[in-house]
Amino acid sequence: MLELNPEKWTMQGILWGFFVFGALIAGSGLIWTASTAWFLYSSEKTTGVIVDVVGIMSTRSPSESPQAKQVMSYYPVVEFRDSRGVVQQSKSSRAARSDHYKRGDEVGVYYDPKDPAQAFIQDTWILWFSPGVILGGGLIWLLAVWGMLIFSKRFDAGFAQGKARFYSQVAASDPAKRDNDSSSL
Repeated sequence: MLELNPEKWTMQGILWGFFVFGALIAGSGLIWTASTAWFLYSSEKTTGVIVDVVGIMSTRSPSESPQAKQVMSYYPVVEFRDSRGVVQQSKSSRAARSDHYKRGDEVGVYYDPKDPAQAFIQDTWILWFSPGVILGGGLIWLLAVWGMLIFSKRFDAGFAQGKARFYSQVAASDPAKRDNDSSSL
């Protein structure tokens, strides 16, 4: 069974835990990025028109002060014709910048031919920003922890050598040991 004994924890053990956490973040970013790339690869492309931009105000948590700034997120709604000629309408699942889209703007649209309601506007910011931040943040986390692991190994080696020297000096100059040696004469 797993036993949590903090006295047995080492700096390297804790850093390895942080490394695994960073790997999970980077892995989820990689999966999200690959999923977006696969969707774009397997989807069909057409043009559409922005018919609405839905603004959604962020909610406050109970612990936030009433003066805390709330953020407005904007989700464009695009209308397009699929390959069968059927008019489809889709609200973006990812937010856009506030000033980016206006009603009537013509945009490229990627959609799933099997489920045309699953669509993305052809916009680098919308498609790649969120997965890129998660992937990049996880990779930066991994690099930082990797550097700390290398540093801690050097520190631990130097610390162990210093500790060994200290104890050998203490053992060599132990007054109790000298008293025991002189009493046995």
